Amino acid sequence: MDLDAQRLSSWIPDDPAKAVAPSLSSGDKIWALVRLWHEWADEPVPATRSQRYFQSLIEDAQPERRPRTHLSGSLPVELENLLERQQEQGELWPYIIHDGFGARQPLSEVHVPQLLDAPPVAGEAIDVAQGVLVDEILVSPANRHLLVEAGPGGGKSTLMARLAGTMSEHLLQQGRAEGSLIPIWTTASHLATAPDGVDLALSRLVYGDAYDADRRFTKAMGALTPEGATWLIMVDGFDEVSSVGERARLTQRLATLAERVRADEAQARFVVASRPLRRLERTVFHRAGFSRWVVAPFGAEQLGDFASRWFGAEKPGPSQAEEFLRQAELAGLHDTMTNPLLAAVAAAVFEAWPDRILPANRYALYEQYRAYLVSAKSLQREAHLGYLAPSTLRNPVALDCARFLRDHFDDLLRHLALATVTETSPDLLHVALSWLTEQLGPRARTSIPGWGEQVAALLTTSGLVVSVEDRLRFLHVSFAEHLAAEARSLCLPARFDPTSRDWTVVLDQAVLGKETPAQTARAALLHFAHRHPLESARMLSWLQQGTKQHQQTAGLLLAEGSPATPAHVASFLEQLPFLPTDCWSTAGHLADPSAHEVLRSYASSDHPRALRMHALAALAVRHPHEAEEIRSLDGTLQLNEHDQTGVQKSPGAQPPLPLSHTDDGWETSALVALLEQLTAEDIRAEARLFSELVCDGSLENSDRRAVIYRLCEAAPEEAHRTAQCLQHTASNTELTPCSRLNAAQGLSEFGGRYLTVATATFTSMAEDVHCVLPIRLAAAECLADLGGQHVEYACRLLTDLAQQDIKHPIQRMELQEALAELRL
Repeated sequence: MDLDAQRLSSWIPDDPAKAVAPSLSSGDKIWALVRLWHEWADEPVPATRSQRYFQSLIEDAQPERRPRTHLSGSLPVELENLLERQQEQGELWPYIIHDGFGARQPLSEVHVPQLLDAPPVAGEAIDVAQGVLVDEILVSPANRHLLVEAGPGGGKSTLMARLAGTMSEHLLQQGRAEGSLIPIWTTASHLATAPDGVDLALSRLVYGDAYDADRRFTKAMGALTPEGATWLIMVDGFDEVSSVGERARLTQRLATLAERVRADEAQARFVVASRPLRRLERTVFHRAGFSRWVVAPFGAEQLGDFASRWFGAEKPGPSQAEEFLRQAELAGLHDTMTNPLLAAVAAAVFEAWPDRILPANRYALYEQYRAYLVSAKSLQREAHLGYLAPSTLRNPVALDCARFLRDHFDDLLRHLALATVTETSPDLLHVALSWLTEQLGPRARTSIPGWGEQVAALLTTSGLVVSVEDRLRFLHVSFAEHLAAEARSLCLPARFDPTSRDWTVVLDQAVLGKETPAQTARAALLHFAHRHPLESARMLSWLQQGTKQHQQTAGLLLAEGSPATPAHVASFLEQLPFLPTDCWSTAGHLADPSAHEVLRSYASSDHPRALRMHALAALAVRHPHEAEEIRSLDGTLQLNEHDQTGVQKSPGAQPPLPLSHTDDGWETSALVALLEQLTAEDIRAEARLFSELVCDGSLENSDRRAVIYRLCEAAPEEAHRTAQCLQHTASNTELTPCSRLNAAQGLSEFGGRYLTVATATFTSMAEDVHCVLPIRLAAAECLADLGGQHVEYACRLLTDLAQQDIKHPIQRMELQEALAELRL
């Protein structure tokens, strides 16, 4: 909105200490004052008054900081500088929640120490370490290197920030490092994109401005290491390396470094934090000496501790914390807030609208937090857009640019979100400027003075994008994933049509896809459902008429608040005993009162004990006290801690519909590199994955051949099943010609009787006059690749094709080139 100077000046009292402006954030007040500064450029008295108030607001908006630790000077200068930086960074939020009392505190004041669990290993005893602080794990010499996993927003970055911060502070206070761990805290994205490798990237972190390309960290660390001290190399956000090739290479480099320091008995240890990895990646880390740990979700006691810390001990903090927890219980959010990020988001939403009941699911929580940011940052954003107009100097092109930014701001944010989830550490400002150039033309960057700086500043007014170390990034990857799913949903036709190609692709992924691709597709369906409530009902009806997997997908959408009729909820609840067991947990997240009644009925009735246990665990998600009451009345129903709270102890077991996206596929080079290292046992453990890679057609011929070889060697039964799947695809004339051709190519690699089927497929497609020319040409070339008499037959087929009236010149050229090669 356009604010006049008189209204703005009314907010500035004569005494800044007694200033109580209207309900604006400190950031927005500062933006208002910046504007007044220009209005009052020739009026020294008002400007002086605004300057005093301006300074007071800046000081008030700053988070509280501990005084800088006095350095004794006994540590090397490079080490002191590194530790000082990490101590300061360890007090900052890894993601920023705007305004609110808790967000203005140092991280050390708000952070609730999280516990780690050692996941049980197949074939070993169940008695594994549970609920251990990371400090205790590092003390044990048995845990040399750590791989720490947690789901989206599970607290990995916060844990790493506090670990690096407290260790750095301790060393600076001591002034010596004998026998201590010296942390080096960095991100996987930084290491993966380093132009000169991991070793020199670590060296740059340690030496800073004194960095020398000849000072490789592995060679120089001994000179900097005090007697008896050990380097602790902390690599955060491994999952944010979205390119699988880069992930595989970084895995190998970190594993190689870890093995090298172990072999040389060098004083260095590693901690790598990530979202859940595939077993193939874990295998590489395990062989390098890493022990795997998972971050445990918040329990009820930790959630209460978080609320107390967030709202503070001074009034009205305690009463706010109590009301916050009460609202969370009314909304059934206790299970959702076992995720630390969502707990912080819920606290921010509560502070923004204390009189409104908290949302009942994570989708609504994200959307309400997004609405809060739009409202809280609106003055700042409108003021910035207002500055663009005078700077255009009435240039029509510049005016169009400013108008486009205002009208398509959300489109730009979604584009940046897609880049964040598909690329490794993208330069978001460069991505934004490139997109704007595509939309507006090359004159956009020259029509407005300081175009790049203006765009960067405007993006930060979204509240979702922040500037960190002169780079733009999203507050948290989860927010980028939420927007990326929304972007995908906007590509869907506005009318639900399961027979159209656009809908078929996303529905197949949502229903039949594996892990992350399925979660991403379901998130897109959820965004669509909330945007088109009537079409949502049609989509749910179609899903509930399908297979068990279709009905399970419908239940996941219902659990996240997808618009539905009572009949949809009733249908899902009626089918519960016949659906996969995961659906019971989904039913526990339903906010509909009928779900409560049905689950209570199942848990209290004469149904089989297994069914009653499932119902009781589902009931405990939103009604833990009621579940405990039923359990206490029947001694045969014993729930463990997981069942009583609905908390998922393993980050690999995702909540009903996590709005997350990570690239779980494998690039060709990365896959082949790992294949050479895996044992037959590893291949058998991931046989289904290899089978899917062979069947989905994403591999190049040489790499597919390598995968098939290892599959036949280590898991012949799975190899036989894979060949049968390819045979079915190659023989199915109802499928697309490309799918059939690709399947036949893979099938030919298995030899024997499968080669006969592949040959028949190539021949029939090459002879089929109804096939388009490129397909017939490709089939003939595949036939010729089989050698022997097939080459001569392929030549006759292509000769016949060449004599036909082919109008397209490129097709004629390709046909003649193929014939020439075959006749050599």
